[in-house]
Order: sequence, then C-alpha cells, then structure tokens
Amino acid sequence: MAVAVENGVCFVPGGFVKLPKKVRSVRNARLTVRSSAMEVADVGKSLGMTSLVFFLTGWGMVSFVKGSTKARIIQTRYTTSTEPSKLIQDAVSHFSSRAYKINNEADKRPGVITLEGLVSPSTTVAGILLSCAVASLASLVIVLQTYYPEQFSSNLLWLSVLPSVLIVPWYWRGAERIEQVKMLVESDENSKNKLFLKGHRDEIAEYEAAMGVKRDKVEE
Repeated sequence: MAVAVENGVCFVPGGFVKLPKKVRSVRNARLTVRSSAMEVADVGKSLGMTSLVFFLTGWGMVSFVKGSTKARIIQTRYTTSTEPSKLIQDAVSHFSSRAYKINNEADKRPGVITLEGLVSPSTTVAGILLSCAVASLASLVIVLQTYYPEQFSSNLLWLSVLPSVLIVPWYWRGAERIEQVKMLVESDENSKNKLFLKGHRDEIAEYEAAMGVKRDKVEE
C-alpha cells in the first residue's frame, strides 16, 4: 500500500490521516538534522578542494619567485663550414651589441673567449612578482576567514598582505648580476667547425635568432 506524508498529513488510498503533532515534530527534526549534515559535508568538500588548490598555487608561486633570480645557464653546439675566425667574429660582434665585453682574465683555457655583461632587473618581472605575492597572501586570508569561526574572524588579517611588497627589493638585489657567455671553436678533419656556446638560455636564443642558426641535437 502506497503511503505519502506531506506537511504532517498522511495520505492513504481512499483518504488521509492527520499525524499527531509529536510525530510531526520528530519527523521534521530528523529531516532538519539530515539536511544540516548534508550541508556540512558539502561545505567540507568545498573547503578541502579550496585548500588543495591554494596549496598547489602557493607552491607554484614560491617556485616562480625563487626561479626569477636564477641564472638559466645552458651549453649548445653548432656545426658549420664557416671559417673559425668568422664564427668568432660574428659571435663577438653580436654579444658586443648586447652590452657584453670581452674579459680575457675570466678564463685562461686555450681557445676559450669569455664575454661579460651586466644584467639589469626588469620592472615588468618585479610587477608580476608583486601581483602574484599579493594575490597569494590575499587568498590565504580568505581561506583563514572561511575556516575560522565568525567570532575569531577579523579584518586585521588583511594586514598580512603588506609584507608582499618586500618581494620587490629582494628581486631587485638578486636579479642584478654579471653574466658570462663563453665560446670555443673546434675544427675536425672533414672541414666542419664546431662552435660551443655557454651562457644564459635567453642570450643563446637571441644569438640563434639573430644569426639564423640551429643548435646540434644532443646525442643520448
């Protein structure tokens, strides 16, 4: 027999029966508890996912900040039939146009030419780092305010965003440095000359674009 209950009234085939007030109260209490438990579970899942996303984002932010002042040094090789003197002349001319100067005292090994240049900090990178730091700390405040009970929540937590401005002088000191580009030319019996370059990956990429050359594939 199908029975339906709605608003304290029990519907049965052929009519309906009004449930006692006590029964209705117990039933409504059970429904309320069940609904509250489901809401708490949903909120818990949402907060857990938010915390996970915040942790991963924060980890990426820390890695980005640490990598902003690191020198990305690589070594490449180029095989060509161009004369060694011409290879060196073109490479030195290119890097000289980018404010690099030859330093004969930097490396005493035979055939190695070392050029040095001052790398200046970038205001664009500094702005990006500051924006990321502010966004990261602001997200932390939002998470804390969400987790904390309402009586412990305070707008003073937003003061924790202020230390993010310290990332600018930290980046500025670390980004300004002397960078080197080293080059060496070797010849083989098949009249093939090999130019080796070692320096920052961005400078190497600029050299390849300006000279229209492609690096040799690294043999595994």
